[in-house]
Amino acid sequence: MRTQYKYLTLFLLIAFLLPLICIVAQTIISNNFIRFIFYGIQAASPTISAIITLYFQKDKTSLIKMFSKKHLKMAIFLPIVIACMTMFLAKLIFCMLFKINFTFGHISIIQFIIISWTFIAEEIGWRGYLEPLLKINHIYKQIIPCIVGMIWCLWHYHYFLQKGIDVPVLLFLISCIIESYIYSFLMRCTDNNIISTMTYHFAWNLFLHIFAVNPSDNNGNIFPYIILNILETLVMLLFWNIKKTNNKISPIQ
Repeated sequence: MRTQYKYLTLFLLIAFLLPLICIVAQTIISNNFIRFIFYGIQAASPTISAIITLYFQKDKTSLIKMFSKKHLKMAIFLPIVIACMTMFLAKLIFCMLFKINFTFGHISIIQFIIISWTFIAEEIGWRGYLEPLLKINHIYKQIIPCIVGMIWCLWHYHYFLQKGIDVPVLLFLISCIIESYIYSFLMRCTDNNIISTMTYHFAWNLFLHIFAVNPSDNNGNIFPYIILNILETLVMLLFWNIKKTNNKISPIQ
């Protein structure tokens, strides 16, 4: 048990300190390309931390086991559908309530590269390493996604420092916790295939920009983001109900 907590501490230290080191490096270095590289390292700190921690654990198989051909179609298409529909409906409801035209956002090449990087940058660390580690430490499984969601929210401190997130902190925390339960369900229904959460993370960031849900895309209006949170809560409750139903059926089978 103490060994597991030691690795948990190591993982969190690297995941949280590496972005800070990268921010300092970006303020010192003037070369834009090198600054961009450090920004990429900063974003990938959870995955980098998981890989380093697994190295010290002398566990060479866990990383490979995260990826599977099982349920691969579901791991790709279900997250895309969920992300697309919630974002589209959030923007549509917002436009109907405020009686404004439905508009799409614009994504530059650099933005698309950054969004694409999120496919591998975080989820190996959060849902691939941290969540399973908490499970084997006998923490009540129903609150594990909540714990991961709060840690995930706190980890974004470096983006707030760089003014890269314009959503109020409390709303962002709620969003992280709700989404963490969706991530957890995706892992469960794809037999812990990490591709499902990687796809969802990428699709979520992509459609957030495509449908211009961020406050910065709506003259500071946070209502599209609030509506998105409500819709994601409904998705979370739907998944929770499906999970409870399956748990009742399983013993009979």
